[in-house]
Amino acid sequence: MFTYIKLTNFMSFKDTIFHFRNGKKCAKKFIAVYGENGSGKSNFVTSIDFLVTSIYSMEFMGQADKLDRILADARKAAPWMDGNEEVYEALRRLVYIDQYMLTNRMLECSEPTTIEYGFLLNGHEGVYKITFDERFRSESLYYFTGKQSGIVFEVDHDGKKINTHFAGALFRNKKTVEDFKDEIEKYWGKHTFFSILRKECREKNEDYIKSNVLSHVIDVLNMFEEIVVHYKKKDSVFQSGSYRTDYLVSDLESGKIPIKEEGKLIRSEAIIRDFLTQTYADIKDVCYDIRQRDNQLEYCLTVKKMIGGKLRSVRCFDESAGTRRIIEMIPSILGVFCGHVVVYDEIDDGIHDLLLDRILNSMEDEITGQLIITTHNTLLLESMNIKSAYVIQVDLNGNKTVRSLDEFPRIQGSNNPRRMYMKGLFGGIPIIDSIDYDEILMEIHDGNQNLHRSTK
Repeated sequence: MFTYIKLTNFMSFKDTIFHFRNGKKCAKKFIAVYGENGSGKSNFVTSIDFLVTSIYSMEFMGQADKLDRILADARKAAPWMDGNEEVYEALRRLVYIDQYMLTNRMLECSEPTTIEYGFLLNGHEGVYKITFDERFRSESLYYFTGKQSGIVFEVDHDGKKINTHFAGALFRNKKTVEDFKDEIEKYWGKHTFFSILRKECREKNEDYIKSNVLSHVIDVLNMFEEIVVHYKKKDSVFQSGSYRTDYLVSDLESGKIPIKEEGKLIRSEAIIRDFLTQTYADIKDVCYDIRQRDNQLEYCLTVKKMIGGKLRSVRCFDESAGTRRIIEMIPSILGVFCGHVVVYDEIDDGIHDLLLDRILNSMEDEITGQLIITTHNTLLLESMNIKSAYVIQVDLNGNKTVRSLDEFPRIQGSNNPRRMYMKGLFGGIPIIDSIDYDEILMEIHDGNQNLHRSTK
């Protein structure tokens, strides 16, 4: 779990730190970040997405040219791609992490960008830090090495060559050290050490990795791999990272699975049924429509709900965007119950305030991982622990600070934090006068007159 994230020259953050520690040896399990539009909530989510994407970048490297050709052909065959550039960019960034990181640099800034991730894992404190400009400049991990905590690895480029420092316990023999140095020489700068390590773990057998690489650094890699980020680009929602779940089908709405995995389908159906029938008064049941083809099961989720006094079957594709969003959230909810870190940008999008409040507050006590959200839903402030609520404050010079509500001395006794937030006592809300539309209407009037003259 994250204990803090420090951003320097990252997108709209000049020098800002998000503190998530809960006491000396714990991290907060639920975090809700508030702020006015344009304050940087989505940029904060991007900083975590960047970590996850950088871990996976080597996996896609060999498919880069192929993906480019596929996408180029798709754009020719489907003109709609030109109007949905975020789809194209989301796919490209999985392959080209060096291009993705350039979009995360602060505009018109010549200084390096640094992201520092503080975390807690297996009772040990850790810090992962990366610095980049047009390429990665340095990368380091501070964590437990077996007997004590210290620098596990450090890689940097001094402008002439790549330098490496490995803790003695990181690799078991000189050959492994030299092998990794060769890989770093070839790939580091466009990819991170962690991405290179992940590639080696996938290409080598499990026994080799266990025998030659420090298990504690593999634990950190696994934690980063299992972070899941739901981020928004325009009107589309994307996901980076993946869950390691053996109890659910990968797509809850529809798909194909081998017959031998039918148990996953039965379990998924039961979980969705329990969730939706408790969430919606008119939904009475859910079931999968299943067809067997060869050795596979094709399935599609159907919702049974009361409509006009009669129980009717509705395919999930025909359900409302809000209901489908709730279904999409189920793996994330189960993920934080199983120790994962899950991040949601604009979690309230398309979901009623009262419904979201009920969902989040019902699950808070069951979280064993960490749930981080950005939201405009102020109703949550009335029921959540004020330690979980954070506000991004922006001063007149565009400098940003982040504080949790328990840091504000005004919150005492029966004070309503939601009402105080809406009054602007914590910052993080738009403070504007009423909008005068007279000049706008005058511009429209003048424009119409000029258009009329030009057509004579």
